[in-house]
Amino acid sequence: MKEKALRSGNGNLFRNGVSVGGKMHLTTTCIHHIPHAMNLNRKQTEIDLLDVAAVNLISHRIMNFIPIPNGLEVVLQDDASLKFVVNGRRCWKREIERAVEEMEREKR
Repeated sequence: MKEKALRSGNGNLFRNGVSVGGKMHLTTTCIHHIPHAMNLNRKQTEIDLLDVAAVNLISHRIMNFIPIPNGLEVVLQDDASLKFVVNGRRCWKREIERAVEEMEREKR
């Protein structure tokens, strides 16, 4: 990642039903998820902000029963979605939406 981060923090990405712990970084053009070295799946994920259609607050469930309000869903233009667990999800949502708006403004 060569750009300056607008926001950074711990974040788990759910990939194929498995939580992949790592760091999330929001830049002026992308959302990056960089897995910790201890993960078996160390593939980095990069989401272009122009591909983001929506950002939703979601809850994850412990034992499919107890809802935990710590989730963030990034829905892409092709209807795919990526689900994250983050601290400060409302701030992440707000910052991502601002960055997407700025990218769209610059694109025009």
